[in-house]
Amino acid sequence: MFQLVKKDFIIHKNILVIMFAALIAYMVVDISMIILGLLFSWTMTMQVFSSDEKRQAKMLLSSLPFTRKEIVSSKYISAILYVLLVVVTMSAGNLVIHQELPNWLHLAFVVIVSLFFVALMYPFSYKFASKYLLIAFFVGFAFYFLTVKLFVPNLNDQIRNAFANIAAGGEPIYLLYAMIALVIVYCTSWLLSIKIYEKKVF
Repeated sequence: MFQLVKKDFIIHKNILVIMFAALIAYMVVDISMIILGLLFSWTMTMQVFSSDEKRQAKMLLSSLPFTRKEIVSSKYISAILYVLLVVVTMSAGNLVIHQELPNWLHLAFVVIVSLFFVALMYPFSYKFASKYLLIAFFVGFAFYFLTVKLFVPNLNDQIRNAFANIAAGGEPIYLLYAMIALVIVYCTSWLLSIKIYEKKVF
């Protein structure tokens, strides 16, 4: 299985170099670390997933001596490594560019939200293919605005306050709760994706 993880990094090494160069460039112009971390983590984790959706890649993977459980598990492990790589790069970049340690709450927030994103997107992508994610986003936004309009009119304010609270470095206990929830959701997503992929016919 770890050969599959290694394969992901080798295939995407050129993209990784470009993405990390762009990440450092954005850090020089002093854009929010939370926004940068989320943007680059989401892009990289979906990029590593979509590369195996090509027909030739699926046929090649099916011919290799790996189980479908190992193929799915390698993607979830790669996603964790990619997110951690983004966080390590931002930490090192912040030390070099701004001569200061990054806010660990911000980095923890990036890791948690990025992996929640993976936990939601991967089962969907295994079931329907990632090209339908845009449609899912539109449906999700419509559902969100309907919720705000009909049930929780101050939901935007609550989310804004939560972001401001974390950005200010307060309430770290909420991050602990979020981390516990993440472990449960991520493991559930992992198992669900294995079930979905094992039933796929190529």
